Amino acid sequence: MRRFPLLLLLLPWLAGCTGVTLRPHALDKAVRVEEVGLAFAPDGSGELTLRLEVENPTFWDGEVTGVDFELRLDGRRYAVGTRGLSELPLAADARRTLTVSFPLQSEPTTGEAPRTWRVEVGGGVALAFGETVRLMPFRAERYVRLRNFRPGMPKPE
Repeated sequence: MRRFPLLLLLLPWLAGCTGVTLRPHALDKAVRVEEVGLAFAPDGSGELTLRLEVENPTFWDGEVTGVDFELRLDGRRYAVGTRGLSELPLAADARRTLTVSFPLQSEPTTGEAPRTWRVEVGGGVALAFGETVRLMPFRAERYVRLRNFRPGMPKPE
């Protein structure tokens, strides 16, 4: 009979072990945007480069499997994308700097003056623990002076 109350005390702790993290909101603060690079060529080809500091806030070793993003320019959605990654282990409580790039397209330009844009980028880094995957969000806002850029309708792939 004495074992039953002890089991009731241990039950919440054991239930927490089945999850991925024991710290509240740890996944929400696990990714920090260090750098946002955005550049375009006169032919309209461009690239978004993100340098992210990623932390595994759990007590379990995981693997970074991908990054997705949404790019907004002056408040308007301009592009979305996903980049799959393979074999990027991230040990428990470890940090890693991750650089990913995404191709973009704009209208070709001829001698347009550079302009400053409010660039907002958000998305998530996927961290896998075997069959379980958790998305760790990120968001950043920068003002970037772009040359050779004229927004246009993205072409279907």
